[in-house]
Amino acid sequence: MKPGYLPALLALLLGACALEKPLVTQPEPLVMRPPPPDLVVPVETPEELQEAIDRMADVPGDRMLPALSGRVEQIDCKSGVEDLHARMALEARGGQIASFAYYSKRRPRTCSMDLRRDDPAIKWRLTPEGATRVQTPQGLFLIRSSSDAYEFEFLEVERQKFCGMEGYINGRMIIQRRVSTPQCSVAGLLDHDDQEIAEVSDPAQVLTVQGLRR
Repeated sequence: MKPGYLPALLALLLGACALEKPLVTQPEPLVMRPPPPDLVVPVETPEELQEAIDRMADVPGDRMLPALSGRVEQIDCKSGVEDLHARMALEARGGQIASFAYYSKRRPRTCSMDLRRDDPAIKWRLTPEGATRVQTPQGLFLIRSSSDAYEFEFLEVERQKFCGMEGYINGRMIIQRRVSTPQCSVAGLLDHDDQEIAEVSDPAQVLTVQGLRR
């Protein structure tokens, strides 16, 4: 072997190895791509959230209610059966509601609320149609008075605040006036999203429960 041949051969072999692709390759870095536009959920600002739930905003045409005066009425009325009923206790003066307390039971769930005209956190106003609008941060009530009844309408009242569950309370409760025995009826207030029916054994109560749910 000629002198200097071996070092040249080694250099040639090492150069060939350097040109070969390594057997173990590093994984390519992950690239985070934005989701498709139809999957992007817009994030609402605090101002937008406040605007969406501002139930205390003034309603055009509403006026201040007149001062309470006149004969005092106190009525406590219940409609339904033990495991499915709604109850309303109210106080009025001269045909104007001064306060009302609502309680409902739809076994095992219950709701309870107490609203008073002198509560600074609640807004009571007279609508152009002559009804009383009761605005709360959790929803709206409309009260219509006539010579023989008080009608309470619940409009998108949040269940979470008063019942501890999701959804909204919508419906009506009518309380008769000037009757010897309190009489009242409900429509919609005891409905819920599920299909559970209160278990009752008395056929007469079954008819009553079904009537309340219509």
